[in-house]
Amino acid sequence: MLKLHLVFLALALFNAPLLYGQTYRIAHCFGGCPLGGGTDNHLIVRPIYALSYNTTNKSADWVSYRVSAESIGITSSLSRLPLNDEFVEETLMALDFVDAETIGFTRALYVPLVDFAGTPYWNDVNYLTNNVARSISLNQGAWYGLDWSIRNLVNRTNAAYVITGPVYDLAAKEKKLIINKAHRIPDSFFKIVITESGSAAAFLMGQDSSVHLHHCEMQSSIAQIEDLTHLDLFPLLSQPLQENIFGDLGCF
Repeated sequence: MLKLHLVFLALALFNAPLLYGQTYRIAHCFGGCPLGGGTDNHLIVRPIYALSYNTTNKSADWVSYRVSAESIGITSSLSRLPLNDEFVEETLMALDFVDAETIGFTRALYVPLVDFAGTPYWNDVNYLTNNVARSISLNQGAWYGLDWSIRNLVNRTNAAYVITGPVYDLAAKEKKLIINKAHRIPDSFFKIVITESGSAAAFLMGQDSSVHLHHCEMQSSIAQIEDLTHLDLFPLLSQPLQENIFGDLGCF
């Protein structure tokens, strides 16, 4: 059964999955938080994001957040030390990533620190439930470029929603860290950007991508991502989102 952890209930009353006979409306999710994923997942709602953590793969199945011009800040003086999550013991630990770079991976974040460095809750991004093994080339290449483009969009329009998570290729050989612990490294990642008016752009980024590959070469669609992840990403929407803001993210 899905386990719900509400860290700050006042921020958890806006868009919703159904759980325990009650409707929780979670502000971080545009059009409702995704349905699907592991049946034993932990749904964690913090002041700046919500995520559904899969203890089998040791990664969130999805992470959703709203970034605003006011939440973005400077990170130079902020800690990046990983934090154990008080709600979930079955995560990858900081020591599990020690040898990651020898096989081309690094400990990375789903929700970036800079997007919430302007808030009192910036340290919440360091919880290990927000951590994942991402290839160094993708992390320094298209992933970085897309995050930068999202912040540019937010600075022009005031705010945007982001939903991101892993994609697993069941036909591929499983990627793993050099550790003796059950887990699986994602084969790809999806990231969907949604404006407050409901326009969107979807990206699918492979772990094997060259550092020089631009995020605009990784355009995808919400339908493709839902097919690959088996998630209903926007369960409360009656009409599909218009996927027409690629140009606003530097893709022409």
